[in-house]
Amino acid sequence: MGATASPSSSSRKKSARPGRTPREERAPEVSVTGDVPTALAELLALEDQGWVVSCYQKLEPGDRSGEKYRIKLKNRIARAKDRLKVLGFGHDERERLTAELDRVEGVFARARNLDGSRGVAVFAGDGWLRAVRLPFVLRSRVIVDRTPVVSELVALTEAGTRVLVVLADRLHARLFDVNLEAVHELDSIIEPTASQSTKWRPDSNAPGEGEYRFHSRIREEKHRHLARVADALSRTFRQRAFDGLVVGGIGPDVEALLPHLPTDLRDKVIGVMRTAPKKATPAEVREHAMALWAEAADAAAADAVGELEGLKTSGWGTDGVEPTLRALSLGQVRTLIVDPDAVVPGFRFPDSGRLSTSSSGLESEGQPAPVADVLDDAMEDALRQRARVAVARGDGFDALAALLRFRITPK
Repeated sequence: MGATASPSSSSRKKSARPGRTPREERAPEVSVTGDVPTALAELLALEDQGWVVSCYQKLEPGDRSGEKYRIKLKNRIARAKDRLKVLGFGHDERERLTAELDRVEGVFARARNLDGSRGVAVFAGDGWLRAVRLPFVLRSRVIVDRTPVVSELVALTEAGTRVLVVLADRLHARLFDVNLEAVHELDSIIEPTASQSTKWRPDSNAPGEGEYRFHSRIREEKHRHLARVADALSRTFRQRAFDGLVVGGIGPDVEALLPHLPTDLRDKVIGVMRTAPKKATPAEVREHAMALWAEAADAAAADAVGELEGLKTSGWGTDGVEPTLRALSLGQVRTLIVDPDAVVPGFRFPDSGRLSTSSSGLESEGQPAPVADVLDDAMEDALRQRARVAVARGDGFDALAALLRFRITPK
């Protein structure tokens, strides 16, 4: 006799939604906001509710491939759980924080929670959880602290999260308002007097005499159109308070607009998008803009590492964890350079606030408290000091390095 399915197995099959794995069915679906300033204000307004788990997770295409981010996140959360006892938490507090860490991990088990972003920050406390969509994450990390770790959100809010995208060719220009929540197309600009044809033919009755004058007129029309686009961009940028600009086009026109931009607007350009203006969809525009945003951060980090090489010998740069932590405690750091993969346990001295890899310190600094990873805490300290944080692979520096604001001559 053939096997029959039990009622319980049948009901389970009916309850599962098409396209979702059992793991995703069990995972919570949370509200993920892209309104970073509002999320930051809510987190800062939270009263003392005990220990909080803060998680920042990169979701670049390379991280999403094969769900690599889940493997790395699982390892980080396992390390955080192992450190709870080392950090001195009691049994009941460890149990609660372990549950919070599991809740944070569950957010990343449902793909829908991660749509439309290249990074997500999740904060979990006793009875509450917040998830924030980010254009990029400086460094994937999991931190347990008395308050939500929000310095990265503060830095992002100050830098801004709204981009104006313009796609232009010889005849048209389309403008898009792109942010972490959505993309909206603004009014398009069309040059009504421009000629549709760009190919000269002897029998075309084109104005002017001959091919040379025809092409000269086409170039003049193109430059006149791009000048109008640049003027419109300047007005729109000022009126709507954008934080960055992306320009785009296709073929030889991809960067044609750049020379027409005023200096202040050109300084706001974060990247160039290669796409056909008339065919681009808003979803494609947003995806490209988010990618350029992340690439701009990576390029800035690579520039910082290159600058470090020439400054180490002159005393205007530090290389290595301990000398960099020392410079950070003195407020010297202009740009902190962090390896995304390194993990360095250490200590924080409560009275001075200094971080170190050694528990040896002055009596006036207080009893050192263990820190799971001084690199994570160093990032927070640097952001609070309004220093830039550049995350780059450890080629050219040893886990932690810095470009300095000033030098201090040893006594």
